[in-house]
Amino acid sequence: MIKAIDFCCGAGGLTRGLLDAGILVLAGVDIDEKLRKTYETNNAPSRFLRLNLKEISIRELRDELGITDQDLVLYAACTPCQPFSTLNQRHGEDDRKELLISFAEIVQAAPPDFIVVENVPGLNTAYGKEIYEQFIRMIGEAGFREENIYADFLDANEFGVAQVRKRFILIASRHGNIKRPLRATRKPVVRTVLKKYPAIRDGEKSDKYPNHEVRRLQPHHKVIVQAVPKDGGSRRDIEDTSILLECHQNNPGAHKDVFGRMAWNEPAPTLTCRCTDVYCGRFIHPEQDRGVSLREAAALQSFPDDYIFIGSYHHIMKQIGNAVPVKFAKRLGLVF
Repeated sequence: MIKAIDFCCGAGGLTRGLLDAGILVLAGVDIDEKLRKTYETNNAPSRFLRLNLKEISIRELRDELGITDQDLVLYAACTPCQPFSTLNQRHGEDDRKELLISFAEIVQAAPPDFIVVENVPGLNTAYGKEIYEQFIRMIGEAGFREENIYADFLDANEFGVAQVRKRFILIASRHGNIKRPLRATRKPVVRTVLKKYPAIRDGEKSDKYPNHEVRRLQPHHKVIVQAVPKDGGSRRDIEDTSILLECHQNNPGAHKDVFGRMAWNEPAPTLTCRCTDVYCGRFIHPEQDRGVSLREAAALQSFPDDYIFIGSYHHIMKQIGNAVPVKFAKRLGLVF
């Protein structure tokens, strides 16, 4: 059995998927202590370790986790996406870019057998190309030859997730060619996962499913939401433009998906760390006059209903939006 460490583990989406694929994830590593309860509640026997990636002694960590040189070992890393995103206006100024190089240093100090890296598409384009090329050089020095590295842009919707979520994936092996992740037979849509959840109003909570709660809308936001046509409607479909926020009136440059509804028979848009806020994207429920609930957002990230998120509403929303979709992660784990 492969033993794994999940670096920058977040709420545990990648860990859960790897566990479901039969990989023993011994620990999730992250600097945010507020993730501990969610991670450990849902991913036993994996432990949560609050550590700074830049300060880890990987040999000591392996000893602590009981990993020997005879074990088959996987290191996974989902370093923060924002520094490489094309939406990020701080190109070249974000210290979080260094986390990928810190991960490469961990690989060099105690090379694993396999590597998985997940990030936004900007990682190996102009926005992050220099960092990416340095990373490839460094893992190459640790025994990961380029012919044994699979790197591509993949859409989670093609791997069983009801969401358009394009990510850069790198899978590498020190033991020969790597297989490509197997795509699902069909692409699920919003209806596939959301239709079963009980109707609730904004500001309400249902006890039938954990985390099925939604933030109360401000009065002027509610007026806008009620005016957006059902099943895929957009802010731009509203006839009375006087009800729109001032920043959206006569402003063709405003983000078109803000105050938009999801469509039943299409995949959801990419969920973000503000994935239940109607003023941050196309995050209005297809039919009900509210944002999607935390549970519904988690389902669109392919978390099972018994995966319980713990923390404040805002932090749970962030946990969900930043996660690797579980079913996508499982497909990556089945490569090995």
